[in-house]
Amino acid sequence: MLEKLKEALIGLHRDDAGAMKVEMILILVLISIPLLIVLFLFRDKIVGYFQTASDDLGEKAGSPPPYTP
Repeated sequence: MLEKLKEALIGLHRDDAGAMKVEMILILVLISIPLLIVLFLFRDKIVGYFQTASDDLGEKAGSPPPYTP
């Protein structure tokens, strides 16, 4: 019983098939987490920038003012 477990663990240790997938997941996490943090920290400025741009386009086009809930 213990011998089979030992063989399975040794085989798992030698198997590198999943290493590439794990590396890709780690890379995606290391890129996405800081991006989400930056978007969260600057969300008000980002929303304000796009709202200002939208308002400016609306005024130049002569369309009615934007919908405000």
